[in-house]
Amino acid sequence: MLLHKSIEHDSRVRREARALAADGHDVTVLHLPRTPGELDGPLDGYRILSVTPPQWVRRRLPFALYRLVFLAAFVSAARRLRPDAVHAHDAAMLAPGLIAATLTRAVLVYDSHEYAAGVPYRERAWAWLVCALERLAIRRCAAVVTVSDGIADRLHHRYRLPKRPVVVRNVPDLTAYGDGGPFPDLRVELGVPADAPLALHLGAAARDRGCEVLLRALAQAPGVHALFLGADDGDYVAGLRSIASDEGVADRAHFKGSVPIAQVIPCVRQATVGVSLLEPTCENHRLALPNKVFEYVAAGLPVIVSDLPELRRLVERHGIGRVVDVRDPRALARALGAAAGGAGGPEAANAERAGRMLSWATERGSLVAAYESLSGTGSG
Repeated sequence: MLLHKSIEHDSRVRREARALAADGHDVTVLHLPRTPGELDGPLDGYRILSVTPPQWVRRRLPFALYRLVFLAAFVSAARRLRPDAVHAHDAAMLAPGLIAATLTRAVLVYDSHEYAAGVPYRERAWAWLVCALERLAIRRCAAVVTVSDGIADRLHHRYRLPKRPVVVRNVPDLTAYGDGGPFPDLRVELGVPADAPLALHLGAAARDRGCEVLLRALAQAPGVHALFLGADDGDYVAGLRSIASDEGVADRAHFKGSVPIAQVIPCVRQATVGVSLLEPTCENHRLALPNKVFEYVAAGLPVIVSDLPELRRLVERHGIGRVVDVRDPRALARALGAAAGGAGGPEAANAERAGRMLSWATERGSLVAAYESLSGTGSG
């Protein structure tokens, strides 16, 4: 498996690697942690190997050349491993994945965590390159995996694939970690009263994820607190704190950095409602089914989500929460108030029921079956 960042907080990659290892495959994840060698070694039945170049390389080389260096590092490591399959996580790994698979005569698997052609890249040239690379590589893949039905359908039609991509949703594996404690008592740590409604925004606090509108809605939802769990971008969080201060909700807006994967669900269970407020700024958002929504449901938490097709379909199918126009703080405030007043009501009960239905045991079966279908298709 090739991953263009650290595996530390990437729950999808860790779930998939663990599932394939448990099915008898010999799995190695090549990743790019900030520090070379970080996390190297065995984990949950598979191996992790850093391919991060030395720090002096990054300091001395222009970014474009640095990208070529780490691309070569992925290819070199894969050649040494001589795999039967190269599993490229996201479009960023298609180039090294395609080269490594060709050189080692392995099959190539593309795992599209997002709709790459629908991401609003900052530079037009980069957008063109990503789309061209995906078009070049995807039809050479023995299997394509993605996160939602909407993205699967779009990839199928856009590239005229012979088979619809396999959908493996981002459902957490509640059996993966034993005692991941000690778990933080978030309410005590943050000074949130035990009886106060707590809205949780899990995952990176970043642009176009409705963070600003959540703060403005908080000003119209008396007594409700909000926690951004995954507030790791200091500059962006400083801007959110400023908005909270301007809106008069600084005492009810809380920010905390990412926690270890094993602590995510115990932290989620301490909230009243989970929010996923992707803004309809691009096709990728419209087709997304974020990790956080499944983590809320796994913890039995009702949700408030943006009015986007995939999210609406999931929420309405299971009756697990409310769909709002993310551009309307007043509508979000009403939903927050209703969720706070309905704690323990039918939506919470539905979320608990959906949490039992939306299990990793089912999702992992799709991934394992996809790999079983590859048997004999490669020559590595």
